[in-house]
Amino acid sequence: MDILLAIMLVSSLVFAAATAGRILLADEEIAPRLTVADIQTRLAAEPPCTYVPISRGR
Repeated sequence: MDILLAIMLVSSLVFAAATAGRILLADEEIAPRLTVADIQTRLAAEPPCTYVPISRGR
């Protein structure tokens, strides 16, 4: 019974610490999320690369 109580207390403390950390970090500026259009723009800006097969399937 004591082991279960200890496990519950420790897990509750870990959860509380993780939640408090996320709340404290939420005040910082968050980078904007990438959209499909952003990724396509970045890929279009890269120079094309040629395909060089590593093996011929033998």
